[in-house]
Amino acid sequence: MFFIVIAHVKPFKGFEAYGNYAFFALDTIGQFDVPFFFAASGYFLAKTVDADNVTSQVSNAFRKLGSFYLFGILLYLAATAIVALIQNVPVRDALIAHRLGDLSAAGLLYYGDAIGVPLWFLTALFFSIFFVALFVWFGKTRYLLPVATIVHVFGLIGTNYQLIFDVPFLTRDALFFGFFYVALGFQLRAIDWTPSKDRSHIYLGGVCLFLVTQLLEQYVIGYVIRDHTLPHAVILTEYTLSTIFFVLALFAYALSNPALGKHTVLPAVGRYAVGIYLIHVPLYRILLAVNRIWGAAIGVDLTTTLLWQLAITPVIYVLSLLIYLFMARAGIIELGGSHIPWLNRVRALVGSAVSEGSSKAN
Repeated sequence: MFFIVIAHVKPFKGFEAYGNYAFFALDTIGQFDVPFFFAASGYFLAKTVDADNVTSQVSNAFRKLGSFYLFGILLYLAATAIVALIQNVPVRDALIAHRLGDLSAAGLLYYGDAIGVPLWFLTALFFSIFFVALFVWFGKTRYLLPVATIVHVFGLIGTNYQLIFDVPFLTRDALFFGFFYVALGFQLRAIDWTPSKDRSHIYLGGVCLFLVTQLLEQYVIGYVIRDHTLPHAVILTEYTLSTIFFVLALFAYALSNPALGKHTVLPAVGRYAVGIYLIHVPLYRILLAVNRIWGAAIGVDLTTTLLWQLAITPVIYVLSLLIYLFMARAGIIELGGSHIPWLNRVRALVGSAVSEGSSKAN
């Protein structure tokens, strides 16, 4: 989650002479983050799903991820309104210009990026689970990973190596990206892969090796094939071939150390990772708007300072977590449950009013 925050707040990008180098390294190292989430989702899905309960599992995923998605949309709309107020811009104009003016059904319902680009993760995860569930439903899970791999490789080539094959549509989605990693995690659990603790050092070595490989592949794609220079621009792909092996090695290392981090704060914070994910980008945009106002008043743009570059990621991370916990305490969301509980209350009130009206009419 911390690396996801780095990807969105972009510390050091464009900062002085070597800022792009630092951001390129940090962001490339963190490219395991979303694939690892998807693989973990597939792993735990395989522990619970079978042909008899697949429908209910998909329904549960739809309700849970749907509540996250709707909550995320409301957060992005609210942040846009707050930024408009800070900048003394009409809220309606800001919402239309930045959120609601160019909506599409595909962007809203499938790609998930119509209101806020980072929300693509939620729709991609749901549809990826749905695709895997289809293989479970039809009893064809032996074909699951091969099919997902073929589709993913197609997406990889089309995204990173357009000179070989140009794909004229977005491939950072459920079918070309999320499906493979959910299927990978599902397969690892299905074969009951249990990496040995005795080989943990080998898996850690694999993590380091494929991390370096990923850095090299990203550099080749962005600055050799595409003929750019790192000091002038940060060119990052959505995912690469080496990411697969990086995630596999990291997954093996985690499975070989099941107690890793057990006695630290990480498991407790990890329970609220989804909240940090949903809140951090809207919060960051509000802070940027505040900085523009304050910067003009005091004559210092904080984003140009080393302090901002060093502190912005942990500050956004911690503030997002605190805001999420405050929302839970205030009853706006339910930790581990619905993130739109008020919608259920409204539905109950409407249903009660309708029933009462029908009773009086009778």
